[in-house]
Amino acid sequence: MNRLAGIVMAALGLVIAVLSIVKVIPGLAGTGVTMILGGGLIIGLSFVSKPEEEDVEKMSTAGTLGNIFFSPTDVFRALRRHPRFLTALIVMTILSQVYGNLFLNRLGPERVINYGIDKTLDSPFVANNEDTKKRIEDARPQAIADAKDPVKRVGQSMNGFVGSLFLYSFFALIFFGLALAMGGKINFFQALPVSVYAALPVAIIRFFLNTLLLYLKDPSDIHPILGQQSLIQDNLNFLVKASDHPVIYSLLTALSLLNFYWLWLLATGLKNAGEKVSGTIAWAGAIGVYTLLIVLGLIAAALFPSFLS
Repeated sequence: MNRLAGIVMAALGLVIAVLSIVKVIPGLAGTGVTMILGGGLIIGLSFVSKPEEEDVEKMSTAGTLGNIFFSPTDVFRALRRHPRFLTALIVMTILSQVYGNLFLNRLGPERVINYGIDKTLDSPFVANNEDTKKRIEDARPQAIADAKDPVKRVGQSMNGFVGSLFLYSFFALIFFGLALAMGGKINFFQALPVSVYAALPVAIIRFFLNTLLLYLKDPSDIHPILGQQSLIQDNLNFLVKASDHPVIYSLLTALSLLNFYWLWLLATGLKNAGEKVSGTIAWAGAIGVYTLLIVLGLIAAALFPSFLS
């Protein structure tokens, strides 16, 4: 089934890229290429050996999506012999796209896009380069027009789906390699559903809380960039000003309750979805990925502090 989905995605990507090049649906050539790459990855993953199926009852897709909140251990044990991940990934992509559209409509495309462009122009990599600044300024009207274009928004959603697919596959590769290095055993197709399903409950909770806060708050009080990620105050970043201490602010933001929940789900998933994964290996894998993401966030905050102010 996943191989067929990959073939369909790659074929649609090729059609979209060609139609964009001939100006039938301009501006989606990148999305078409992204879909081709995503379809190719799904096709490639379909050839990766899967764990042997034993006499273990297969949990329905609806049951998996619901029980991940209330009985994650049972879900991950079911995924050990019957791994799947596409439905959960699609759900998270849809939720992300819906919130992104609501956010853009609530704050206004002009404010969101202009803010991002202004911060880009203020960054040290651009501020002293007049040619680059001119190109960015010239692209401002088109960027605002793209933000208002529903077709472009769908294209951005597809780009997000493929990006997430590559990201979670990378996480699965880390889990797979780390388990082997520490004497454990986990199939790549057991690690991949863990990386996806561990993120699903957090994504759903974030969506509903962010959407609620989006309409409870005054739009003028919402940060045009940070608000796109989260409006939930489940961390201690309010202790420092982002403009004064961007790195510390980023670190405190990463140390959030929902991120700790995600960390626990990752460790629970790795322990129960793997063939031979101890609690030590599971937590090492989960903390390793979490630490990597924190470090990347700190680097981004150090390089682009203006986006946090």
